[in-house]
Amino acid sequence: KKKKRERSLCEMSAIAVLLALLLPSVLSVTMNAGGVPYTISNPSKSGEYSTDFTDEYFDVYGQVQTRYSQVYWTRNDPVPLPPEIVQRFDGKVMAITGYEIDQVVKTPEGDKSVPIYNAYNHHYFAWLLGKDAEMYNTDRYRLVPNPTRTAVRTRPGTEHSYPTNIVFKENPGGEFRKSYHGYPQGYAQLLHSPSEWVVEPMQIDTHNRNYNITDTMGYKPWFFPQSVINKTDPTSDLNPLIECPCTTRVTRSVVNTSSILVSGSCPSPISSMADCAAAVAAVVPRLLDTRTVHNASLPAGCLMVPQAQAGVYRALFNTATPSAVPCDVPAATGAGAGQWVGPLLDQAIDCSAAGCLAATPDLGCTGSFQGQCTWDSPETALKHCSASAACHSFFCSSYFQGKQQCYARGAGSLPRAGYAAADTAWRKTTPSDSLLGQAATAYVNVSVVHDGFNATITLSGPSAAWFGVGFDADSMADAPYAIIVEAGGKVSERRLVNHGPGALLQPSITVVSSTVQHGVSTLVLRRSVAGLTPQHYSLPTLPGEIGLIVAAGTTPTLAYHGATRTGAKITLVPAQAPACVCSPSSVGYLTYMNATTAAYHVDCEAEPRGDMLQQNNPACHMQSYLGGLQCCHHTWFLTDAEQDHLIPPDVDTYYLKFRYYFQEYKPATPTAPASHQHIHHWVFLIDANVNDYEEVKCEGGSCVGSITAHLTARDMGLEDIPASYSGITPIVMTPHCHAPSCLREELFNADTGELICGVTAVYGNGTEVFNERNYIALPPCLFGNQPGLQKPITISPDTNLRAIKYFNNTYHHSGQMAQWTGLMIYQP
Repeated sequence: KKKKRERSLCEMSAIAVLLALLLPSVLSVTMNAGGVPYTISNPSKSGEYSTDFTDEYFDVYGQVQTRYSQVYWTRNDPVPLPPEIVQRFDGKVMAITGYEIDQVVKTPEGDKSVPIYNAYNHHYFAWLLGKDAEMYNTDRYRLVPNPTRTAVRTRPGTEHSYPTNIVFKENPGGEFRKSYHGYPQGYAQLLHSPSEWVVEPMQIDTHNRNYNITDTMGYKPWFFPQSVINKTDPTSDLNPLIECPCTTRVTRSVVNTSSILVSGSCPSPISSMADCAAAVAAVVPRLLDTRTVHNASLPAGCLMVPQAQAGVYRALFNTATPSAVPCDVPAATGAGAGQWVGPLLDQAIDCSAAGCLAATPDLGCTGSFQGQCTWDSPETALKHCSASAACHSFFCSSYFQGKQQCYARGAGSLPRAGYAAADTAWRKTTPSDSLLGQAATAYVNVSVVHDGFNATITLSGPSAAWFGVGFDADSMADAPYAIIVEAGGKVSERRLVNHGPGALLQPSITVVSSTVQHGVSTLVLRRSVAGLTPQHYSLPTLPGEIGLIVAAGTTPTLAYHGATRTGAKITLVPAQAPACVCSPSSVGYLTYMNATTAAYHVDCEAEPRGDMLQQNNPACHMQSYLGGLQCCHHTWFLTDAEQDHLIPPDVDTYYLKFRYYFQEYKPATPTAPASHQHIHHWVFLIDANVNDYEEVKCEGGSCVGSITAHLTARDMGLEDIPASYSGITPIVMTPHCHAPSCLREELFNADTGELICGVTAVYGNGTEVFNERNYIALPPCLFGNQPGLQKPITISPDTNLRAIKYFNNTYHHSGQMAQWTGLMIYQP
């Protein structure tokens, strides 16, 4: 019996060893199995790296609904994470070790994948949020790398230093499903107390409705806009709508707009009295008269001068040139340096509108933080900020450096809730802080007056029905902050959603007066310039335009507005202080269906940063732009207006499905390191600030084109930048480019000539899901310490980099992208 027992124990031990060896493959839970295999681009000869996912996971779903040729590009509402995940990690740290994405239809038999030739992912952002994170909208779109107004920050008063939110944006687009998104062992994206998930996808409906959305019959062409007929690649089996063609729904216009400055100098001054009068009259409520002077104590060129009556201005043309007098006229003419308001308790001041001031000798800084000027006490800050025309405010906090420091802020920076309850802020008030503006439309009239702290907003609309105004928006798809007035004068504040009333916000408005005369209701409202919460809009504190959407209903309470809606612009101008008016610059606008207008913004930088300008790429100019993101907004259709009758009413409903793999994070102890190192994002565009350029058809034959960028490592779009660091260690490196033209991207250390990462596109060759013909996969470069991986390398912030994209330009392709992105760690 003893020998039998010993043999049984030996057999059990052998089985245990065998299970341990087989466990990773036995427990593989990879979601996107089959088709183009997961691979990496830089394997080492030290062994084989497994791309199987074996960790615990959870799934989340983001709904998409579209009709044929329609774009879905918006931020979905937050999705709560599974309760067992939230409960398990409350107060703890989750280590995300990788993720996968699919697009699926939910059926009684389970999820069924949608082929990418029926629904195309152009790109995505996805966020995992902890309970200490808050999401908000930025004032302007940011390229990170694709445009978004979504931002996330840590809530004031958070007492731990772990990440409260993480974003996922690597390998979006056609490669989103079969490009590997796993991280090397020992590295992860860390998240404290995970609670919810948010996705902001851009999807294009390419589904021929003569077939089911999940049919795997291959690409079936349908009808397209005239602009792509006989002008796109006929050999690729890819729907040309994925390149976002500009259609007959989109018209182009050019508007000459003058910038208004209350500091600095005009880069291009106005040169005549007639031009000055025209420029001032275009932006002020009422032009009283014009004057020409020769005064060396004033800025040269054109000035707008407020008169005693509010909203009335004089156009003043100063012929004393050249002049070194800056546009902050009150300070330049000895009209006073302003008065201080403070301390404002539990308040910080953000860096909006480039409001962070760099540590320069003239500010008398006693220190710096991430390049920002700091002082070690409020008294020192008051002394030096008062003496500087550039310094408009500061706030003091011990949140960032463990000791109280005061941070310098310039014009345009906005107050927000403090990072900690003990934060305090001081603001300098000058005449140039007061702004006013007004806009009149067929449905609603709007005026705004503020002194930098408190705003008075006057709204007029029909007394028998509801009316409203949304701020800083071109359409409801921008999900703007809105003020709604119902019949009878009830006022509410909302964060709209596309084609919906959105969410009711906490009240921040006081009704000063409400009157009705001749069927018109007029309300005078008061609120702070700074938004009460991240969902409330903060009014600008510098002169300039604000986009508005206005609507009036036919019912007393909020309901669908029908056709009684329009867009408008309100220009805020200084109410009390003179300001420079600069030579108008031409701004192009794209208007969709005569209803939604957006400015055309493309910045083609000169070499060496990029070569878009040198190549005179069509995307550099609105008139030659054939397609891309600027013709591809949320809810827009990519077929011609004349084809509306061909689009069936059928709405496809499907889901982006994200599967996140995770482990429990274990912090460092005196005897052992932490279980994972947190990895940070980086991203840059080879085409600089163009974001989606055009690949011009070559002259005859099969051709390979290229674009190149030169930059330093510190300029590669680093995120979560620490106060100081000596090096950058990439862990994940991957490009982003589009089928069917993308061939390869390379990233070199330009100082040594060493290839850091080279990725060749892998294309599918079938009709089945995960192997669709000519859709792309981009295997990343991974660096780590396990078998099959190259060892991590470290580059200094001043390392010169050269990035190249190669593409097939046998045919013309619009809306193309060339990005490098990934995850890295900072070296102290």
